[in-house]
Amino acid sequence: MTACGGHTAASLSAAPSASASTAGPLAAMTGSQVETEAFANLKAASSVTLDGDLFMSGIFITLNLGIKPGHGCAGTIGYGSKGNLKLVLTGKVLYLNPNATFWKTIAGAEASAVIARVEGRYVKTTTSAPGMSSIVRICDLSQVMASVTVSSAPSEGAVTTLNGIRVMPLEDPDNGEMYVTDTSKPEIVQMEVPGNGSGTGVLVFEVGAPVNLTPPPASQVFEGSLAG
Repeated sequence: MTACGGHTAASLSAAPSASASTAGPLAAMTGSQVETEAFANLKAASSVTLDGDLFMSGIFITLNLGIKPGHGCAGTIGYGSKGNLKLVLTGKVLYLNPNATFWKTIAGAEASAVIARVEGRYVKTTTSAPGMSSIVRICDLSQVMASVTVSSAPSEGAVTTLNGIRVMPLEDPDNGEMYVTDTSKPEIVQMEVPGNGSGTGVLVFEVGAPVNLTPPPASQVFEGSLAG
């Protein structure tokens, strides 16, 4: 159910000549205008894939998610040494498939019994169930981006390439470094997450990438009680 590929480690090629940069479709726009439009295009996207490494609330989190705003998300969330889980969120129904390490983290002494009972299947629950709010929040693009605003004038860098995509770097004193596509419709490719309460780290986006929210088949779903 991995919703998106790629890795957060980005490699920059040598920047093109200054003449190539000034000829780009964003040359006539200020950094603030480019950033504002790129955020608007992200918020208006019907689907987005997201890879990221974040440090939130003292926990290192790795994201590999596909998000359809207003519909749900699917992919994986890693919690470092605490384990990881696969998930599919569609509407208010949530399917979770933690690995053994994650079960041991959350179930403690009951972990072995739970693992044997679930047998590697997805656990079906709802977004309103206890303990689900943090996962639902990560699947909500508006909440992921809530701490990011265009609050100062970012400076534009020379157009270059990032993972094979022609991009313009933007350096924002508040939001850190960001890369947007050097196109007439700029879209965020990569950005830093500011350390102001929502965590720190790097997020890699693919705006408009296909996202599959198909629930796992019934044979792969556990719906009984996790009690022994």
